[in-house]
Amino acid sequence: MAKKYELLYVLNGTLPADELRAQMNRVKAVVEASAEILEVTEWGRRRLAYEIQDLREGYYVIVHFNAEPDAPREIERLLRIADYVLRYLIVVAEGTFMPAARRSVEEEGEEAALTQVPAELETLQEVKEETVEEVEAEAVVTEKAAEEEVEPEAQTVEEATPEEVEQTPVEPERTEE
Repeated sequence: MAKKYELLYVLNGTLPADELRAQMNRVKAVVEASAEILEVTEWGRRRLAYEIQDLREGYYVIVHFNAEPDAPREIERLLRIADYVLRYLIVVAEGTFMPAARRSVEEEGEEAALTQVPAELETLQEVKEETVEEVEAEAVVTEKAAEEEVEPEAQTVEEATPEEVEQTPVEPERTEE
């Protein structure tokens, strides 16, 4: 009697899309050799909880399949010797819980090209906002100085603008000897 199983495996997340697709096809062939695949869900790239083989990012894939009770043992044996699979787990599927897929390999490539420009625009927007705040702060200081009608000589060095400091003549202090 066939049972429903769920295989979750993690591949090297730093690989390009075509290599990931080839490795996913290899795992699919291993599972198809002894089971009937129902569904393959790509979770996509995620940060690993801890480093595995000096890698910090993995590509997660979930495979739902029907198989005889002895088939998962054979699949595990083949995945254990496959060096391209970082981690794997096969469990009996109970219930209908299925996490939502994140992004496939192709969608990630397309999205990366589209998100580069908006990221640069956000940076420019932040710089623009900072510049506007600085100009507004300078305007407030200038308005206060105009309201108080402070003479240039009465201003301290911190209150004076660089132009005023340059224009103010400096007389050397004389000491009597």
